[in-house]
Amino acid sequence: MDKKPVTTRKKVKVTGTETYINQSTGEIKEMQVIDIEERDFNFHKVWLEHIIHSMDLIGNQKTRLAFWLINNLNRDNVLIMTQRKIAEKTGISLETVRQTMKALMESGFLIKINSGAYCVNPDAVFKGGKTDRLNVLIQYRKSEQENTKTSEPTSEKDEPSLFNNEQLKAM
Repeated sequence: MDKKPVTTRKKVKVTGTETYINQSTGEIKEMQVIDIEERDFNFHKVWLEHIIHSMDLIGNQKTRLAFWLINNLNRDNVLIMTQRKIAEKTGISLETVRQTMKALMESGFLIKINSGAYCVNPDAVFKGGKTDRLNVLIQYRKSEQENTKTSEPTSEKDEPSLFNNEQLKAM
């Protein structure tokens, strides 16, 4: 399957005219003003709620869990919840939750930040604007690198900074 590269395109829009004063000569000039806006191009728009509902009707428990995870992320693409709590909330067996989470981590869709906290890869799914996504992507990459160095953080200072300790205590 050929993948088209994700690119941006520029949209040029004439917004009107404005008067400018040349600082060195004092000359007043009427100038045409244009706005150049960079937009995403080659993206598919997906209405996640419809896909989740449809897949829930035809999919198995693992698919249902993956969509439940996507639907319950915070604005940082993080789910702060233990696997046991996920099983309780979804009605899916704990063993199926464990297997699914392991498979999603092995596929690069999800990383475990620490016990009870997971981050979904913002290259796969993200709700929000371009700048917010890039900020989360930076944190995701940092956590990904830390996870490859060591499978479990050895101290509080080693934990990734996707969320603070107050958020962890609230789970």
